Amino acid sequence: MTQQISRKNHYVPKWYQRRFFSNNRNKLFYLNLAPHAQLPDGRVISHREVSQLSPSSCFCEQDLYTTQFGEILNDEIERLLMGAIDNEGAKAVSAISGGNPSAVHHALQPFFEYMDTQKLRTPKGLDWIKSKYPGLTQLELMVEMQGLRQMHCTMWAEGVREIISAEDSDVKFIVTDHPVTIYNAAFPPESPACTYPGDPLIELIGSQTVFALDENHCLILTNLEYAKNPDDVELTARRTNARYRGQSMVRTDAYIRTRKFSRNEVSAINYLLKRRAHKFIAAGNKDWLYPEQHFSGDWGAIRKILLPSDELWQFGGEIYVGYKDGSVYYQDEFGRTSGSHKYLQKKRKTNVGPNDFCGCGSGRKYMKCCQDRPEQDRPTWDVYSIRERNLMFCRAVKGILGLDSGKTWENVRRDLSDDQVKEIYETFGSLWPKDTEIASLLPRPDPNISRGIYLGTIDPRTVAANAIGLLTYINEIILPSPFINPAYISSEYSPTHSSAQHKEQTLKNVILLLTLEPFIHAGMIHLIPDPTDFNEELRRNVWSMAEGRNKNWEPSEEDMQQFNYLNKDDLKRSFCRLPEQSQRQQLRQIDPDMKDDLIEQVLALMKKQHEEDPLALLQPMELGQDNAQLKIIKGFNLEITLFLAGLTGSFVYTDTLLHWRHLHEHTRAGSAAQSNASWSPVTEAIKSIIFPIQYDDNKLMEDRLTSGQSGYIRSLITRLLCLMLDDDIPTRLNPMVTGLDSSVKRMKIKWQEQPSESVLDVQFEFSVPPAGFEDNAVRRLIVTFGRAKDIRIVPIAMLLHINEQRPS
Repeated sequence: MTQQISRKNHYVPKWYQRRFFSNNRNKLFYLNLAPHAQLPDGRVISHREVSQLSPSSCFCEQDLYTTQFGEILNDEIERLLMGAIDNEGAKAVSAISGGNPSAVHHALQPFFEYMDTQKLRTPKGLDWIKSKYPGLTQLELMVEMQGLRQMHCTMWAEGVREIISAEDSDVKFIVTDHPVTIYNAAFPPESPACTYPGDPLIELIGSQTVFALDENHCLILTNLEYAKNPDDVELTARRTNARYRGQSMVRTDAYIRTRKFSRNEVSAINYLLKRRAHKFIAAGNKDWLYPEQHFSGDWGAIRKILLPSDELWQFGGEIYVGYKDGSVYYQDEFGRTSGSHKYLQKKRKTNVGPNDFCGCGSGRKYMKCCQDRPEQDRPTWDVYSIRERNLMFCRAVKGILGLDSGKTWENVRRDLSDDQVKEIYETFGSLWPKDTEIASLLPRPDPNISRGIYLGTIDPRTVAANAIGLLTYINEIILPSPFINPAYISSEYSPTHSSAQHKEQTLKNVILLLTLEPFIHAGMIHLIPDPTDFNEELRRNVWSMAEGRNKNWEPSEEDMQQFNYLNKDDLKRSFCRLPEQSQRQQLRQIDPDMKDDLIEQVLALMKKQHEEDPLALLQPMELGQDNAQLKIIKGFNLEITLFLAGLTGSFVYTDTLLHWRHLHEHTRAGSAAQSNASWSPVTEAIKSIIFPIQYDDNKLMEDRLTSGQSGYIRSLITRLLCLMLDDDIPTRLNPMVTGLDSSVKRMKIKWQEQPSESVLDVQFEFSVPPAGFEDNAVRRLIVTFGRAKDIRIVPIAMLLHINEQRPS
């Protein structure tokens, strides 16, 4: 027989509803908060306001989780996913409510996993997911619901856990159609943060999670720093080390169970639950459906009722775990695994004037940076910024190599030691520890700033053309840091344990860093470490996505052109470090007929070129595997590029056809339904413009700081990029494109009056698909590992067509 499809989906499980039965009844009083509904034709239909129903008829909806393939309906979400979660959740809720220490210990993880699923599986929760993604299908919605589960568990587990009793009250707790409720006294129900389907973010210090376990027990989760110091915190600020899906270690038996609520206090909780419900609530007694008739306080008064006060000693403190190999795991009360916050914390600026440097460390004036942003939407002011850390690293590297005490770059190339390499990477690791909250440090979207993020590999031989030179036309650029973090590399390959293997790469990384330093200082270039360094779950997600994307892909010879060019260049330098006898043998293998005198001439020429090459290490290559050189080229992959672009309001650009194809093939830009024909005249007009690129650092910086020839062009491009967000106005851009062409030609003529070899020509090819470069999996990364409040579609991408002759 064919299995019957389950289409009646309970978003609040029947077993959970039964926990709210009262006086041996087997039904609940079910209140419809919106009994009158208006149809599209204007007619109004009315439903019964209060009904007495069994759990099978409450909190359910037809086909809420059902997916469809053609005419075939599928109920696997209801049967397999929800069924398994509910089975474990029922046991966990009973254990947490009952309080048996052994049962509570084993129930902690399944309990929070059930809670998180319960928060997302309701109509309100599903609508919240939809609000974070553009145009989800039903199947995509179900995929994202599964993908987002467990995103809140870490911060919940790290909070103060208190279970309140209503046993002494004649009023009991109610159940709603959105049982996992978030309360923050700073956001009353009428505030924008509470506009349906929104809730205050749990990462905010003043946000508390309220979840009724049954009619007599209610769980309240409170952020630790709020519970310990409720009168001296900013309710809307982010809690310390706020993160989704991070790893943590907590006491499983820590619950406060001493408070018993009065009738008025239970009514206050019910009032909160009812105000944050969507459409239905239920209770074991009809009178409990109207808590507003019993609770006389206002929204802010609930704060004092929810705050725990006793037995806070169970929470917080430091944890040390020793392992057999002698290593030690450390964690503080906020889940931080290092003491970096002590030395990376800076004194918060106060009384900042409009023309003062902004407290976020961007290097910009306050009035042009954070002045008009709410505090919770700013980059953090409490720890050193990305820019400040990069500048600290620049100073440290100069000190380690002696460049600040008279040594020349040639001295560095001759004298670079293993200890110097080790110290450089130790310094980098200390500035970017594992518990870095990278999302809180990123620059925020700004319509007055054109910001591009480079999709490709970072290298000192190409950065002048594909990054620095673009600063003539773009306000800011985001690049990946070339340095690897030693905290994530096994000792066999780590630059702090096997330093000799990293000498050549370190030399290149340092010259790249110092080349970029003036632009970092000016706030034009943001050098960002890999975000996956700071969250193992994010790393696993990104690697899995990249593996799926590249499963059936093989790079072509054209795809590998730039990589091959760089590899051959590196091979030439390595060859020059070989002993002369080995060099002679290699040359004879290439050409057995080569005369000895010609070999000597070739070797002399190569030696001269090697000494003149600033990227060449002037040390003979020593024998042995320990001295073999590791080549580690850093770059953001497609998923991380889109992740960072969505958080920073950047457009994506690349100079590699491989990345350009992947941008279009693995996002919605490549779907059959997409068409950018209306933009073709604009994009073709821009592509026809020849943009001169100035890659002389000093000349470019002088032009930027004096507003030179390029200031008007940058403002024009910024306006163009903003207007490209509107699908209805491509024709309005034509005059702007004409003006851009004229301005570029005038600048080129001006530059030609001062002949220079530091200029090359490029073309900008823009792509503006109607749905942008959107990808649900990347959007999920932003929601779970970034900032869920402000998510930007990446609407534009740009391909650089660079002259074949690259600067060296």
